[in-house]
Amino acid sequence: MQKGAINNIRILVIGLITLALDQLTKWIVVQKIPGPSHGADAPIVVIDGFFELVHYGNTGAAWSMFSGNNFWLAIFSMFALVFLWIYRRHFGVENALGQVALGLMLGGVAGNLIDRVVHHHVVDFLQFYIPFRFPAFNIADSGICVGVGLMFLLSFRKPDPGETWAEKGKVPAESKDLVSAKEETEG
Repeated sequence: MQKGAINNIRILVIGLITLALDQLTKWIVVQKIPGPSHGADAPIVVIDGFFELVHYGNTGAAWSMFSGNNFWLAIFSMFALVFLWIYRRHFGVENALGQVALGLMLGGVAGNLIDRVVHHHVVDFLQFYIPFRFPAFNIADSGICVGVGLMFLLSFRKPDPGETWAEKGKVPAESKDLVSAKEETEG
């Protein structure tokens, strides 16, 4: 099997695991914790003053920004999934960290997209107080944030010995003035 196919399989496996964990936890929350639509808003206190399980419906994006725009956010999510997959080679997927990052992001976006289509809102249930009440979130949100954070860290990665920035896709090949003379002679 070619290396590119193996990388794709790893990305998809990580994405599917993230998606499955997200949907399983949201299903449990919907079944076990009454939400605002049922006239209840009673959290389950896990660690008093620090962590609760809640059941909120979010029709917006992060921190309820763009609230009430579920349809447009679902459309945006579909485009994001397609964009991330088509342009995956630009996201450092040649190494394990990039594969994990992209898999987490794909699984997270897919998880919230499913919520938007099925529930017409995203199910948020993790509520922390650090020291203020942090907006509730879910496994999909965590996957997206951790994936973006890993991509950010990956952007600081230097090429392996013998590789140039141009070979890693960091510098356009035509930017010879940005590639050192030593790198040119090694390539």
